[in-house]
Amino acid sequence: MDESKHYIQIDIIKGLAIIAVITLHVLPGNLAKIPLSIFTIEQAVPIFLVVMGLNAAMSFKRRGYITLSQIYNTNYIKSRFKRLLYPFIVIFILSAILGLLFKGDLYIGFLSILGYLPLSGPGNYFVSIIFQFVFVFPILYCLYKKNPKFTLVLSFVLTFVFEILANQIPVLENNSYLYRACILRYLFIIALGVWTLDNFDINSLKTVFKRKFIIMGLIVSVVYMISISVFNWNFIHFQSAWQPRNVLSFFYPLTICLVGLRYLPLVSEKISGLLGFIGRASYHIFLVQIIVFGSGLSMASIIEEFGLQHIYGITSLISNIIILTIVGSLFFILEIKFKEYISKKIIQKPTFDISKIFH
Repeated sequence: MDESKHYIQIDIIKGLAIIAVITLHVLPGNLAKIPLSIFTIEQAVPIFLVVMGLNAAMSFKRRGYITLSQIYNTNYIKSRFKRLLYPFIVIFILSAILGLLFKGDLYIGFLSILGYLPLSGPGNYFVSIIFQFVFVFPILYCLYKKNPKFTLVLSFVLTFVFEILANQIPVLENNSYLYRACILRYLFIIALGVWTLDNFDINSLKTVFKRKFIIMGLIVSVVYMISISVFNWNFIHFQSAWQPRNVLSFFYPLTICLVGLRYLPLVSEKISGLLGFIGRASYHIFLVQIIVFGSGLSMASIIEEFGLQHIYGITSLISNIIILTIVGSLFFILEIKFKEYISKKIIQKPTFDISKIFH
């Protein structure tokens, strides 16, 4: 892939992924665990992480980064956290207000440092992973540039071993937040995103599927996911809550991304342009859906009562997607406008000329 290009397919993939996230969080548990869900909407976060690895690798390659000393500088940290922290602070404050109004209590403690909101909701762990990504990805990228094969193997081993140990370490057991929010769970799939940049020809899928480790990995992932979803098999060494999406399944969401990059529209049209915009606003939409679902303001209860066979259930699902997408997108636009306003004010700010004193 060409790191100098902007691929609208990436934005569209992110747009579809955030819609899948909302759908997953609004569906009752019994529907979220059926095979169809596991092979579609359950893969939203892993897909995001493939794209994050790919996007960040493109950015680093475009800037010519090779060493950690080039990456870990004030500009890198500032630019990354400007993007992440400003909207997060707004959501943090809103979360506190909604927590007091609807729940009567708030959480402020150690986990707050990791990005845990005062009023948490589904998907909060992903925000913590995004913050960790800022610091961890440069190390992964530099290792990959020195030895790609070793880095892929190492990241797989680290992710696999973490999953095994998480079932035996008290603070990580029982689907704890520290387990959910640990980037080690996703190190391998992020590395696969980096691999995509150097090894994927966007004009042909054949180049990828000629690679034995991709074919073997995809077969293992699909067989594993079928075993979990269809035959209710349980890999006892991994935490049961995350069986459909862990290191053994990661070649499947990677393949979804590769197919999307190859076949999604190359130019912005009406629908693809809209999905692309939603993709660019996906972080803001994700933050909004956390506090909306966390405060109980969604229509999930209607779907749980009537199911998707009833018009009320279908209407509620569509309404959730539309409302949360619009609110999150407006949040995204407002932040852009606010930043533009502030930058104009700074440029227009009168400067003090000391020479005028002497005239």
